[in-house]
Amino acid sequence: MASHTMFPYIDILRYGGELPKNKDGDILVSCPDAEVITVFKLEKIKE
Repeated sequence: MASHTMFPYIDILRYGGELPKNKDGDILVSCPDAEVITVFKLEKIKE
C-alpha cells in the first residue's frame, strides 16, 4: 500500500515537478494502513 500511495509523488519528482513541503522543507507521505502508521520522507537525489 505504501508503494501504491507514494507512486504519484515519485512520478511528479521524476519528471521535474515540485511537491509541497512541510515547515522543515521535507516531503512527507504516510502509509494509508492505520495499523502501521508509517511516514516516509521523499528526497530527490541529483546524480
